[in-house]
Amino acid sequence: MMTLTSGYLAKENLDTLQLKAVATAFDQSLATLEASVTQAQKTGFTNAIVAADDQRDNIYTGFTGALRSATRFPDADVAQSAAQLLLITDKYGQGVTRLPQREESAVLSTIVTELRTAENAAHLQKTGLTLWVDKLDQANLAFDELYASRTEKEAEFITGLTRTQRTASQTAFEQLVRAIEAYAYINGEAPYKALAEKINTEVEKVQQAIKSRSTANQNKKTGGDSGQ
Repeated sequence: MMTLTSGYLAKENLDTLQLKAVATAFDQSLATLEASVTQAQKTGFTNAIVAADDQRDNIYTGFTGALRSATRFPDADVAQSAAQLLLITDKYGQGVTRLPQREESAVLSTIVTELRTAENAAHLQKTGLTLWVDKLDQANLAFDELYASRTEKEAEFITGLTRTQRTASQTAFEQLVRAIEAYAYINGEAPYKALAEKINTEVEKVQQAIKSRSTANQNKKTGGDSGQ
């Protein structure tokens, strides 16, 4: 998604769109990230721990998104249950997935424990989101096991070299999106419409891929299509 976005930006007149500065910052952050990943690979360190971290981040992001959507469910009981559960995740703010890896592990473990109390388990069942919490717990435990199996030096290397840059790239991407929205509001949507639609399409593809992976994992565990 990031690389494609950079390609889309290269085809635009960024000066005219007033996006030159923010686009340059985004491209620079992406280049730094790619260089960091390349360097990590050259050292012989595997990407397994990064993938495990991404997996739990994706699940947590998907869960909180589904929870927030459920607060608008037409059944009042379901919406109220979702609102109660949202109070738990909201206590930890929007940056859980950007915490240092070990701190994130502790926070996610605390969240899972709280979500599994008798009262909250009932809310989860009512909203149909119990499986999300199970998957989050599994992913968090899998990350911790992998982390523990690595040497401290390896863990510090991955944390310092790649996670910091991935966070910086995500921040630069978010700033780019906000700039497009702001200038479209100020200057009119027409000049920005095509670019915004391309970026939104890529974001939707990533979200769909995450959803598909979750469904595939569920089907693999149950041995069939859960929709049948």
